[in-house]
Amino acid sequence: MAANRVTRESDTRHLGRTVPSRGINDDLRAAAGLLDFVAAHPAEARSVLGAEPWQRLTAAHAASWFGRVTRIPHQRGFNDANYIDDHALAQITAALPLIGLPRTEQMTITRGDGTIITANGLDDPQAMRMILLQILTGRRASEIRTCDFDCLSAAPTSTGAAEGDNQTLTRFRYAQSKIDVAPDTILVDREVTEVIAEQHRWLQVHHPDGSRRYLFARRLGNRRGDKPYPAGTYNWVLRTLSDLVEITDAKGHVVRLSHTHRFRHTRLTRLAELGLPIHVLQRYAGHATPTMTMHYIAARDEYAEQAFLATAKLRSDGTRIQLSSDDHDTLHLFRRADRFLPNGWCMLPPLQSCDKGNACLTCSVFVTDHTHHDVLHRQLCETQDLIDRATTEFEQRHGHPMPDDNVWLTRRRAEHHALTRLLATLNEAPDSATHGEATECHRPSAGPVPLTLDLTAHRRRPQ
Repeated sequence: MAANRVTRESDTRHLGRTVPSRGINDDLRAAAGLLDFVAAHPAEARSVLGAEPWQRLTAAHAASWFGRVTRIPHQRGFNDANYIDDHALAQITAALPLIGLPRTEQMTITRGDGTIITANGLDDPQAMRMILLQILTGRRASEIRTCDFDCLSAAPTSTGAAEGDNQTLTRFRYAQSKIDVAPDTILVDREVTEVIAEQHRWLQVHHPDGSRRYLFARRLGNRRGDKPYPAGTYNWVLRTLSDLVEITDAKGHVVRLSHTHRFRHTRLTRLAELGLPIHVLQRYAGHATPTMTMHYIAARDEYAEQAFLATAKLRSDGTRIQLSSDDHDTLHLFRRADRFLPNGWCMLPPLQSCDKGNACLTCSVFVTDHTHHDVLHRQLCETQDLIDRATTEFEQRHGHPMPDDNVWLTRRRAEHHALTRLLATLNEAPDSATHGEATECHRPSAGPVPLTLDLTAHRRRPQ
């Protein structure tokens, strides 16, 4: 019986997979509930089902079925399938101008399989800008499609921002209607504001006498301009572009634009990988709890590998070391602040004294990592400048070059060599089959493929 429940033919004939655990539990609870009712109401059961064998049923029979129900953890894991990688995102952004192009004009684009096609424009610049805003902000499709015309406002000025800074932040108010306690504004940069400004100019040309209620307005049957852009039209544009471009990711999987919620997963994942605290990420996502925010984060293997390599500790000769718990304790024992260096750490035991002075780069107990990359690079440049300046002054004063066995020059060159090896190791890209591997999508095609679209089909559909 257990084997039949797991591989029921009626459930696997079309789905091509085994029965899920929740479906099995539902069947077990239904059977247990029936037996429990028969045992609690013997007279009614006997009048409907007869005497045998139902009269011998007890509560133990129902309990035995309830005992077979398995516990399913409610916490969901990371969902990597909803993440759009750079390979697919590049195809999407390259094909977006086709949406705003007039129907009388054509554009040549490259499909996901590498073939080149020439197609007429879809003449819907509003849909093009909506997709751009979803990619840039990670908002839901409904939050962009029905947001207000006056959706931008001035953001609090940062005291640390320099005058003339191009990264001016603006507060963007979207149409939050899903969670009552969640915020409905986020901070956006100049790129988002320019997309919205372009949409404002488009509305002023096509709906000069409109009410200016929505940022994206229905194009037909909207004389007063107070109706939002239809969801059906937006979905039709997305499906048409998906069928036309046939977008694929780096692994060859098809990416459908009709599932625009994947842009939200991608945006939140990338912000998390930048190191945003979870409470800031929750505020940006507009979620009521951090648990819901974590459902949107993809656990990408490539990022995990890069993050691990970024925290690797290196000796002065560029070789990696593994820190044990005892090694970590030596950095914090007695709160020895002198063990924390501007360009790394000193792993000398706290009770021992240092006889190297400030020659840490030539010391065997000196370690550093990727977080000190900028300091090490600046130190390399300063060391080279110091060597050049000292050798030049020595030659001008004594009339001959500084000897190679000069104690000072030998030490400075050793430090320069150590810094060069450290930075070379830190700059090494991780070896991975997913990086730099040529796929079939990059192979040249035979040539353009003419394609004809039905550009009047959306007009025959109800708005």
